[in-house]
Amino acid sequence: MSNRWRQTTPRELIDWLGAVDVPRAIAGGWALDLWQGAVTRPHSDIEIACFRADLHRLLPKLPAFEIVIARGKQLTPYAIGDALPDDSFSLWLRRRGETLWDFEIVVEEQRGGLWAYRREPAITRPVADVLTSAGGVPIIAPEIQLLYKCRDPRPKDVEDLRRCVPRLDARAYAWLHEAVARAHAGFLPDLEGMRR
Repeated sequence: MSNRWRQTTPRELIDWLGAVDVPRAIAGGWALDLWQGAVTRPHSDIEIACFRADLHRLLPKLPAFEIVIARGKQLTPYAIGDALPDDSFSLWLRRRGETLWDFEIVVEEQRGGLWAYRREPAITRPVADVLTSAGGVPIIAPEIQLLYKCRDPRPKDVEDLRRCVPRLDARAYAWLHEAVARAHAGFLPDLEGMRR
């Protein structure tokens, strides 16, 4: 999969999105590295998180990009203005005429002012606590990004968890611990071990 992606940097992505006045934040491993203030491992791609309700304002601001829905190992062309299927949460974007994908938009859900974890919608967080910043760069809150890494963690996810879990403040760790216990209980003992 990494051979499909251009090595877009956070700075490039920020520049492309600079004038877009829509809540969004860098997500994935890059969000964790920005939060830590250092590049801790290679990154095969880069993504931003955006709420589904805000996509209709974000996507028209990106006319230079081809957009596809990525679902079940299939890429389906997406036209701005079309309804995004409810079960779709990944959009890939590349500049028109390019062969490599530049970045991904990961669609986040919210209801009544609460963000909802797409893998277990009963796990929520106030929207105000979901997007934060690191060095002036908008990122998804690290505890939320780490939650996504707790289901069937790959080696790089385990590395990110080992590096980041000890750095969470007490409130963020307590939220992550409870969320993992509800959604991914099989991973909880490892999470606790990382905190020690």
